[in-house]
Amino acid sequence: MEFYSHPDKLLIDHLKEVYGINNDLLYGEQKEAYRIIALCHDFGKYTTYFQRHLFKGESSELTKHGFISAVFGAFAALKLLSGAHPLYAYLAILHHHGNLESPSESLPKNFKGIDETDLWVKDKLNVVKKQTEDIRQNKDVIYNDYEKLGFGEIFNEFLETSVEDVLLNLRKIHFSLERREEEVHYINLMCLYSALISADKISASNTQIPEEGYITFDKLEDVRQQKIKGKNDLGGIRSDIFRKVMDGISRNFNKSMFTITAPTGTGKTYAGFFAALKLREILGDRRRIIYALPFTSIIDQNYEVIKEIFNEIEDYRLSESRFLIKHHSMADVEYNDENMDYSKAQSELLIENWESSVVVTTFVQLLESLVGVRNRMVKKFVNIKGSIILLDEVQAIDIKYYPLVDFIFEMAAKYLDVKIIMMTATKPAILKDAVELLDGCEKYFNLFDRTRIIPKLSSITVQEFVDEFKQNLEYKSYMIVCNTINQSIEVFNGLSNLDRDIYYLSTNLVPKHRKQRIEEIVERLKNGDKIILVSTQVVEAGVDFDFDVVIRDLAPLDSIIQCAGRCNRNGVKDKGDVYVYRMVNEEGEPFSKHVYGTASVNITRKILEGFEYINEKDYYELINAYFKEVTKNKAMDLSEGIIKSIKRLNFSKDKYPVAKFSLIENNAGYIDIFIEIDEEARGILERYFKILSIKDFEKRRERYLEIKNELNKYFISVPKNMFKRFDNRHGILVLPFEGIDDNYNKNTGLIRDQNESYMIF
Repeated sequence: MEFYSHPDKLLIDHLKEVYGINNDLLYGEQKEAYRIIALCHDFGKYTTYFQRHLFKGESSELTKHGFISAVFGAFAALKLLSGAHPLYAYLAILHHHGNLESPSESLPKNFKGIDETDLWVKDKLNVVKKQTEDIRQNKDVIYNDYEKLGFGEIFNEFLETSVEDVLLNLRKIHFSLERREEEVHYINLMCLYSALISADKISASNTQIPEEGYITFDKLEDVRQQKIKGKNDLGGIRSDIFRKVMDGISRNFNKSMFTITAPTGTGKTYAGFFAALKLREILGDRRRIIYALPFTSIIDQNYEVIKEIFNEIEDYRLSESRFLIKHHSMADVEYNDENMDYSKAQSELLIENWESSVVVTTFVQLLESLVGVRNRMVKKFVNIKGSIILLDEVQAIDIKYYPLVDFIFEMAAKYLDVKIIMMTATKPAILKDAVELLDGCEKYFNLFDRTRIIPKLSSITVQEFVDEFKQNLEYKSYMIVCNTINQSIEVFNGLSNLDRDIYYLSTNLVPKHRKQRIEEIVERLKNGDKIILVSTQVVEAGVDFDFDVVIRDLAPLDSIIQCAGRCNRNGVKDKGDVYVYRMVNEEGEPFSKHVYGTASVNITRKILEGFEYINEKDYYELINAYFKEVTKNKAMDLSEGIIKSIKRLNFSKDKYPVAKFSLIENNAGYIDIFIEIDEEARGILERYFKILSIKDFEKRRERYLEIKNELNKYFISVPKNMFKRFDNRHGILVLPFEGIDDNYNKNTGLIRDQNESYMIF
C-alpha cells in the first residue's frame, strides 16, 4: 500500500521536503530537533483512516493525525535528544495545523499519573490505541519508509511503548520549565514551530522557494546620489546626517541595537535604510532587512522611495520580489520572479514567509510574529533569525507595550542574532541601551527653527473654535487634526461656507477615496495652493504633507510633535505655527478622552501649560521629559504579565497569556461594511459573490486573491449599532448603491448619528 500526504504527493516525499526546506536555518541540537519534527510531523497519516479521508472524504476522530504524530515525534526526541526538546517536538507537531496553546492544555495535570480528570488526554489515548492498531496492519511498508528516513528502529519501538509514559515524561519537562522561567525555551519552540509550519505549507503547495537577490551598498549608493542631485538639502543638513550615520554604523557594527535620532524631514528613511545595507555588507553575510512601520500609508510611501532606487538596477527589474517585497493586508499578492510563474496562492505564501532580501512591513506583522500564537503570523519567526530590523515611527506603539517590546527585541538580539536600528524624531522610552548612530544628534534639533508649538488649552467647543478660526483666517494653508470622526465632520461642516477649497480626511472615507484625496492634497500643496484640510490622526505619521499652519486638538505630546512635522517641512517658508487646542463636547468632556484616555493627555497638558510657545529646537528636551513622566505613570501590568507568560510557555491560559498581545485593539463594538459607492464597486462585489460559488477551495482561493485588494478599497468600519442600515449579502454587510445619496457624503464619507463619539484611526 502507498501512503499519501496530499492527493498528489507520497507521504515520504512530503516528509523529506519539509525537512529539506528549512533544515539550513537551524544549528546544533535545534537542527536535530527539526529533523525529528519534520520527519515525524505527519506520522498519523500512515493510517488507512487518514488515507480514506484524503481520497474518499471520510472524517472522524480516527482521521485526525496531529496527536499521534506529536506523541511519535516526542518519543523520538526522548530517545535522541536531551533537555526540553521532546516538549518542543510535541507542541510544534500537535499545533502545526492550528495556533499554539499552553502545554498544560494537552498534557496530564500531574506527572505522577493520568487520572479521571484528564478527560482530553484520556479521549486522545483511546483514539491513539485504535490508530496504532491500524498502523500495525501495514507495519512493514511504514517501517521501510522510516528506515529510509533514519527512524526505522524508533518506529518499531514506538509501536510497543506506552503512550501514557511519553505524556508523563513531557509533563515532567513542562513542570521543570515552569519553575525555571527561562525565555530561551520560547525562542527554541518558536524557531522549530515556525520552521515546521512554513515548510509544511511550502511543500503542500508545491512552491519552489526562490533565491533571494542582493545588491551591493555601493551600487545603490550611486543611484541615491543621482536621485538627490538638485533637491533641497536643508543647507547640507541631510547630507551631513547621512554621512555621520554611515560613519556611526561602520564604527559600531559589532553592537546589536542602534538608534538614529533626528528631526522630522531630515532624511531618516534614506539614512536608516542605507545604514542597514552598510551593516549587512560589513558583517559579510546575506542578512534579510526588515523595515517595519506603523501604518499602511507610510509603508506604501517608503516602499516607493526604496523601489525607486532599486528600479535603476537591471537584476531587480527582472525579478523584483527576490530583492524587495511589501507585506501588509492591503498589499498586492504578486511574487515577481523571471524564473518562475507563481500562482496567487503561492505568491501569498512566499510574501507571508518573507522570502526576499528586503521586506517592508507593519509593526503588527513584525511584533505579532515575535510575540504570538497564530499559525499564520508566527510561521515567519524563523526567517527573522539573523535579520536587520529597521523600526520607523515607533512612537505609534502603545506605551503600555514598551517593556514588552524592549524585552522581545533584547531577546531577539541575544538568541536570534538580530540587529535593530530604530529611527525616531521623538526618542520614545525603548531600546535605552542602543548606540546612537548620529553623533551629537541634539545639535540638529537646535539647528531647526521651522515651527513652534503654541498652546491654547482653555476649553473650547467646536462652534467656538470654528468662529475663532474664521476670525483669524489668513492667506495660508491650514491642517486641522481632530480626535474623533464626528468632531472632524462638525469642524468641516462649520468651515464649509468659507471661500476656500476645504478637504476632509479620515477612515470614514472608503480607502479608494482616501488615497485619491491624499494624492490631490499633496499636488495642491506642491503648487502652493492655500487649501484647508480637516482630518483625524490618519495624517500624523508619514503622509508627506507640508502646510503653513497646523492646528491639533489636544493629544499626547508625541502625536503633537508628529503633526508639527507636517508643517513647514522643508523650512523654506516663514516659521510655521502649530496651535494646540483643547476642544470639548457639549458635556464639557475633551474629545481626546475618547481616544487616549486621560493619563498621557493630562501629562502633555501639564507640560505645555507653562509655555506661551515652544520653538522646534526645544522639542527634543520636551519629548524626553514627556516620555520620562509617562513611563513613570503608565501601568505596565499587561507587558509584565506577557513577559512572564513567554518565560513559562503560557500561550493560552490565565490573565495575560501570550495570545493576549495584539497591537490592534479588538474593538467588539465595530463591524466592517462594504460601500457600493460606484459601478466599479458594484462590479467587484458581484465578482466576489460569483467566486463564493466555486466549490474547489484552491480555485476559489486563487480567484479571491486576484480581487482581494480591489475589494478592500470599499470597506470601512462602523459601530455595530448601525448594522440595520445595511443589506446582508452572503455574510457581507453592504451599503447598496441605491442608498448612497442618503447615507454617504462625497466629502466626509459615511453619514453618522450625531450622538456618536467614536474614533476610528
